[in-house]
Amino acid sequence: MIDWWWMLPAVVAGLLLGGYFFRYLSSRFSLKRLDRLNHRYFKGLNYLLNDESDKAIDVFIKLAETSRETFEPQLALGNLYRRKGEVDRAIRLHQSLIAQPDLPQQYRTRALLAIGKDYMSAGLLDRAEVLFSELVEIEAHTPEALKALNDIYQQEQDWPEAIRVASRYEATSGRSMADNISHYYCEMADHALLEQEYDEARKHLNAARRIAPKSVRASLSFAGIYEAEEQWQKAIDSYKQAIEYDTSYVPEFIDRLVAGYKHLGQQEQLETFLLELMETYQGISPILALAEIYQQSQSNTTAAQFIEEKLKHRASVKGLNALIELNLSQMEPQQQEASYFLVLRNLVDKLLANKPKLRCRKCGFGAQSLHWQCPSCRSWGTVKPIYGLESE
Repeated sequence: MIDWWWMLPAVVAGLLLGGYFFRYLSSRFSLKRLDRLNHRYFKGLNYLLNDESDKAIDVFIKLAETSRETFEPQLALGNLYRRKGEVDRAIRLHQSLIAQPDLPQQYRTRALLAIGKDYMSAGLLDRAEVLFSELVEIEAHTPEALKALNDIYQQEQDWPEAIRVASRYEATSGRSMADNISHYYCEMADHALLEQEYDEARKHLNAARRIAPKSVRASLSFAGIYEAEEQWQKAIDSYKQAIEYDTSYVPEFIDRLVAGYKHLGQQEQLETFLLELMETYQGISPILALAEIYQQSQSNTTAAQFIEEKLKHRASVKGLNALIELNLSQMEPQQQEASYFLVLRNLVDKLLANKPKLRCRKCGFGAQSLHWQCPSCRSWGTVKPIYGLESE
């Protein structure tokens, strides 16, 4: 069977060019000139449909140099090349548009915006930054240029510039950037924490909270500071605050919260807290944490019975795995070898192997560890633990 999908960009380009050509040019050109453009256009389109992109691009560049009226289809074709991954061809075509003599300013700025996007796709961030900054300075396509600059500064991890540009983009476009800006401050706080500059980290986290008062990330980072300073009660309070804001992240920090209670020797308070959390949170993590407490304070049997009872109402492969481990721990090595529990554990291990623990709620990217910014779609705060039979 012939695969026609590779021709789709060329067909779309042809339709775009044809639409512009016949609807727009026919009303402005003499018949003789229209015939000349007709010939060039179809020659280029023929190369395009035959997947001879280099020949096609040469034809369209010459067409751009001699006819300003073909600006729109040429611009669209360059954008199609960029989306197809042929960035070099997109740059050549868009540069040929700017090279037109006496090009009106409104056309020039649109071509600059397109070339800036081409440079970004090619990874030439410094060149793209220059073009987008120029557009912002002359107040042309300002929201789009600011958004592109914001993307550049995020990639470069230049968080102060990202904050500045995002704030201006928010004011220009009317779109809220509060969550993003809050994450930028948290990124700076994380860097300060790595350097053990806790006062600097606090400053950035307080700024993050002013922008987004219910920032889960800020609460978790504050908890990290309190842990480093061995202020266990404040750390516990910060974790509880994070749960109040969004329960989704409980599996990511419940072990650290439990450790805080243990540092204070508050075993009873910890048990009470976990029992209360189980009433409002439907994941398996609090159950496993409480089972571990029962295992240490009472017996393996008590812990196993507790998990078994809870699994009747909350099916979970992770819970089943914990139950199997508890049963195996009560057996002698010889008994383990002959036990069906060993077979079940191997099956469960294979079932859970390489399964993503978190997933981006926007694009579906799967991950084993928490990313505050999705590596795939670059969205902030969308990667969260997965809930289901094989997960939380």
